[in-house]
Amino acid sequence: MDIRKIFLKYFKKEGHLILPSSSLIPKNDPSVLLTTAGMQQFKPYYLGTEKPPNPRIATVQKCFRTSDIESVGFTERHLTFFEMLGNFSFGDYFKKETISFSMDFCVNELNIPSEKLMAAVFCGDEDIPADEESIQYWTDNGISKDRVYSFGKEENFWGPAGSTGPCGPCTEIYYDFGPTTGCGRKECDPSCDCGRFLEIWNLVFTQYNYDGKKYAELPNKNIDTGMGLERIATVLEDKTSVFKTSFFKPILDKIYDITGKTLLNPDDEGFDIETNRSIRVLADHARAVYFVLGDGVTPSNEGRGYILRRILRRAIRFGKKLGISDYFLNDIGEIVFKEYSAQYGELLRKKDQSFEIVLDEEKRFTRTLNDGSIILSDMIRDLKKNKKRLLDPKDAFRLYETYGFPIELTTEILKEQEMILDRKKFEKYFKNHVESSKKKTSFDKKVDSNLPVYKKVSKENKTEFLGYEKETLSTSVEGIIRLIEYGTATPTDKLSVGEKGDIILNSTVFYGEKGGQTGDAGIIRSDGGIFIVNDTQIPVEDFIVHKGFIKEGSISCGDKVYIEIDHRKRKDIRKNHTSTHLLHWALRNLLGDQVKQSGSFVTDCRLRFDYSAYNALGRQQLQKIEKMVNEKIQNDDPVRCFETTINYAKEIDSIALFNEKYKKFVRIVEIDDYNRELCGGTHVKRTGEIGLFKIISDSSIGSSLRRIEAATGMYAHQILVDKEERLLNIAGVLETEEANSEEAVRQLKDVNQKLKEELEVLRIETVTFNILKTLKKKNTVEGINLLVFDLKNLKLSSHIPIKDMGTIVDRIKDAYENKNTFIALGNIHKDKPVLILTCTSDLAKVKLNCGKLAKEVGKIIKGGGGGRPSFAQLGGTDGDSLSKALDFIVKTVKKSLGS
Repeated sequence: MDIRKIFLKYFKKEGHLILPSSSLIPKNDPSVLLTTAGMQQFKPYYLGTEKPPNPRIATVQKCFRTSDIESVGFTERHLTFFEMLGNFSFGDYFKKETISFSMDFCVNELNIPSEKLMAAVFCGDEDIPADEESIQYWTDNGISKDRVYSFGKEENFWGPAGSTGPCGPCTEIYYDFGPTTGCGRKECDPSCDCGRFLEIWNLVFTQYNYDGKKYAELPNKNIDTGMGLERIATVLEDKTSVFKTSFFKPILDKIYDITGKTLLNPDDEGFDIETNRSIRVLADHARAVYFVLGDGVTPSNEGRGYILRRILRRAIRFGKKLGISDYFLNDIGEIVFKEYSAQYGELLRKKDQSFEIVLDEEKRFTRTLNDGSIILSDMIRDLKKNKKRLLDPKDAFRLYETYGFPIELTTEILKEQEMILDRKKFEKYFKNHVESSKKKTSFDKKVDSNLPVYKKVSKENKTEFLGYEKETLSTSVEGIIRLIEYGTATPTDKLSVGEKGDIILNSTVFYGEKGGQTGDAGIIRSDGGIFIVNDTQIPVEDFIVHKGFIKEGSISCGDKVYIEIDHRKRKDIRKNHTSTHLLHWALRNLLGDQVKQSGSFVTDCRLRFDYSAYNALGRQQLQKIEKMVNEKIQNDDPVRCFETTINYAKEIDSIALFNEKYKKFVRIVEIDDYNRELCGGTHVKRTGEIGLFKIISDSSIGSSLRRIEAATGMYAHQILVDKEERLLNIAGVLETEEANSEEAVRQLKDVNQKLKEELEVLRIETVTFNILKTLKKKNTVEGINLLVFDLKNLKLSSHIPIKDMGTIVDRIKDAYENKNTFIALGNIHKDKPVLILTCTSDLAKVKLNCGKLAKEVGKIIKGGGGGRPSFAQLGGTDGDSLSKALDFIVKTVKKSLGS
């Protein structure tokens, strides 16, 4: 049974527009790191800033919830990645139809017996009445009143996400597995978490607006529903665990092939609760990893990249707990691609890159896991020895800082050992804490504080844009908004000289900022005044505002005006905008179709283009890209812009950019026969108009995201002039010809390197001489030389790295004829303590073990290290403890030698 197809077919029959799943990276929504619900892509429709393409929509949406990461494995139902089936209504149908649809679908399409279903509704409180409507609709659709339960706001009320805003009751459909499942209590109901009842569908009724004091009925009510695909599969396949459904069977089979272990029931022979938990975590996380990678996220130490890295590392760790010693995740990944690529084609497009990233992360984290686990095990052993349960936050931070051991992993391992970490205290040592999403769905979209004013004015004023064909126009003023102190907007009929504000026209040639292109500037003239336009914006869909100030006289609503854009600025913007398309083409041509545009911004001065890339481009690659673009400019290729249907645009393989909102008809920008993209911006008519293209920089802006900045035309020419001037200045300083500058710099660098090496040798010799001079009186214990020295007391040694300290101890041993000698050197390097412990081979065989001693000393300096019996080195984080560590070494060695 293909549940997805059945669901979409049903709602299409009921008048819903079927839309594809949006990316797991939310579009223009900073409130969450990853898409958490089916309604995420429709937030502009709920906010009223955009019009939906249809009042009824249905989707199957990819979702990821970071709040469930630590629950995965402990339960049979929690997942990080899952698919959500949803139907949505924007001011169309409401409770009656929604409940009818859901019961009809469950009973008549999925053939679930109605007696196995029950519902929960909002019970009401002092502010909002009980949802009696929903109770009536449930009974009308076949659920008896005794199987409709009423719960409070915590369970059956949604929102508002912030302190005010849209909200409303919700109702849930539960499936009853029967009294033989769960706690067995006669009074058990859906509020019990024993496992008998499974929530399969949540229906949210956005009915009220909360202003901070009271709830008012919304004039336009919306519907947002969500049914977890994996959960409904447990019902249809008669399973009590999502991990035992057909969605996970191929993955579990592969885990069995690799480990020889499978999920068992408590009464099965060989059942182990930790093994079951590890299998569930590995199955969920391995699947999630490739979906997150498929949407362009790459591992990093912040934001959504950290979420990916975290589940990757958890998958690796639990794989190791199952006994896997080799690299294994991509073996499971093959199954994920096989099972899901038909539904989600973006997975296959990123397959090779995903495998490369996963293998690299697996190799790196395996090393981190091995090193960090040893240190943490020692810490846990000490805690148990001293009968303590609380790990010192300083130790947890040292584990993170020194070994890169994730704090979440430390916390998880401590929990398994029935120990704890005070996370509040830990925050003092870990300031740059990972951002995480904790709520089911957040609706706190950041909007312009003047948005309510713009929305109100926009209802009466829509501006026609004619700027593709014209740059001047006679039109009329339809509305004016005055901007007063602190930028507060208020509608008005007139602006006078010196006043700032926004002018709304009947039609305009000014391009409002969108799609990465900056807004136009220019002038608006009436018989009585002049308004200087500094910027043009679109705060609400189809509502263009001209922002600026009155330079002369005044302008009033209804005035006839003549408008003209800044031609030079528009011309330079066109050059840069068309160049972003050429740059995009060159990147994809050189690196492959996996290059994905992640943003752009075009002004008259320069262009900025953000793109996905796991590795930085080399200088030769950048030069090649620059050359490819300039060759197309020299070709003077034609640039055509035309409107067509979205379906035809797809047929001719037009590239759709990340942040565009596409209607039935779209605008295509086509450069000759090699580049075709959907774009609403302004462009040159031939590439030759661009003149010159010059890359200014290529830099990292986050997790596997890079930014190219470039300039065109005379701006690019000026960059080249400036570079030439700098080169001439360098040649002047070097007192050589411009053509010889490179060789002169290389010779200067070689001389500098030679002097540094000679200085390093001289410093080592000097430090060694001073140490031997200080220790001229032999410190002996039982006839053995005990030489302990703190290098920070010598002026020349303050920056000596640990490799040079090793050279120094070798020379000291030579001075003592490599017999009967123990040496300990300590120093502060880059504000952290480092030590070397060494002894001659005759002592290492019978009396001393430097490697073991290093582990003991590591605890004092809050670090670690190790080595062999005759040599060890270590480092720490507590610089003030160096003297204490050296004293401990002296006492310990004396005790060992004395024994």
